[in-house]
Amino acid sequence: MNASRTFALSFVAAALVVAASAGRAQNAAEGATDTKPYTVECAPDADEGGATVCRVDRATYVGWRTFHGICHTCHAQDAVGSTFAPDLLVRMRQIDKAEFMMALNEGFKGQVGVMPPWKQDPNVSKYFEELWSYLKARSDGVLLPGRPKRFPVQP
Repeated sequence: MNASRTFALSFVAAALVVAASAGRAQNAAEGATDTKPYTVECAPDADEGGATVCRVDRATYVGWRTFHGICHTCHAQDAVGSTFAPDLLVRMRQIDKAEFMMALNEGFKGQVGVMPPWKQDPNVSKYFEELWSYLKARSDGVLLPGRPKRFPVQP
């Protein structure tokens, strides 16, 4: 094998090693930021006649309560949208957490209507993180429609 071919093969091998290392680093970084903000377990529940019931962590449950106390008026029950507010299950797959928080803080003007800013309303502003948890669980398809149950409180 001549020297130029050996050099070329060595160069390609080194490039592959660097690319593989970069890929592993990127995957590790993505994995670190890919943590789910919710805990959801859905299973048949004997207390509900065998119907499937989802149990959620406290934050997701508070998000559900906040959503159904305030947000469902426009975005409909279970966040599926209405004639004047979008389906949040679709929208949550299109935006990141920063955009979500900005929309809650500053309001949002869409094609159909306007969502007011919620930063001044303590019934909503205290629960932005919980709303994020609930809506991510719904948009990820992990949390079924309807009222979830909370996991038992650990002493």
